[in-house]
Amino acid sequence: MFSHRLLAGIAVLSLPRQAEATATSVLLQNSAEQSVWMPMTGLGTGGYALTVTAAHGEYWNDSVAEKAVGSWLKLGGRRIDCSFSYHDQVGIGRAISSSGIPRHEIFISTKLGPSGAGKDGVPFGGPLGYNDTLKQIDQVLYSLNVTYVDLLLVHWPYDLIHEPSSEAACNENTSTEMRSCRQSTWRAMQLILRQKKARAVGVSNFAVKHLQDIVDMGEMIPSVNQCEFHLYWHDWELLDFCRRHNITFNGYAPLGAPDFGPWSCHWNVTLLELPIVKMVSQRHGKTPAQILLRYSLQNGVLVNARTWNEEHMKENLQVSDFQLSDEEVSQLNSISMPKTPNICTDPRQLP
Repeated sequence: MFSHRLLAGIAVLSLPRQAEATATSVLLQNSAEQSVWMPMTGLGTGGYALTVTAAHGEYWNDSVAEKAVGSWLKLGGRRIDCSFSYHDQVGIGRAISSSGIPRHEIFISTKLGPSGAGKDGVPFGGPLGYNDTLKQIDQVLYSLNVTYVDLLLVHWPYDLIHEPSSEAACNENTSTEMRSCRQSTWRAMQLILRQKKARAVGVSNFAVKHLQDIVDMGEMIPSVNQCEFHLYWHDWELLDFCRRHNITFNGYAPLGAPDFGPWSCHWNVTLLELPIVKMVSQRHGKTPAQILLRYSLQNGVLVNARTWNEEHMKENLQVSDFQLSDEEVSQLNSISMPKTPNICTDPRQLP
């Protein structure tokens, strides 16, 4: 008999005592259909390289994504984290269709709205706004070749490249106008949920002030907030806000994006090479990557580890059979932070 328990403030499906160690899924709340369980470990599919010739970062396209997702599903992974802006959803859709796995057994999380500068000269994502959001969901479903996604997120609370929106407020930079734009976009997300084009809806890269804009509407609250989270970068105030509002926290770059983060942020030591991480990994007979993933999970943060390496996928799926002690977590929290700890834009700096 399975029981529902709480892991760092979120409902989890687990065996009676080892909840924190053996839980594999969380029950989404707020803006979600009934009984939507989100696997705690997912496969990230957004590479940081913007061109195939980039010196740093993995370059993902449809072919890379199709092969990686096929491997992930074959190994037992069931959650795939993707985005309209990653330009590889067609390949992901092909992998899902050819896997032979029933659609209801696969959890597809994707994002729409603005993202970043662009890939191969093609702008990332699309604009914010009510009508633009409704238009994008149909494009997302078409690219994945599915009739619904399990979780749909607004990628960023602000358009970093100012792609023109059909909604006037979304083309402005003031806090007041952006608040109006976010709220209008969120109303479209609620409609998408009612239309059953998504089983749950949420946001990504939203700071506390952005989430408060949504809470102040007095309507549905996001089921998920996906943000950068790793040993070098964690916003405890944001995590606490999400816990208090039953918003599941999903972290990306849990390993510090080892193919890109150290170069982009000028880190002298990568997360995987930290002495304390290595020491804890040896103590548990686990890899440094598994220790970092376990650290996130024990903080109530779901993880998206991006990789096309099957051995790494196997490691990422084997993080529910051990638990870090309070002392180990404290030691990990006490590391010295680099001058630039975050890989992506700090959402708190956005209007």
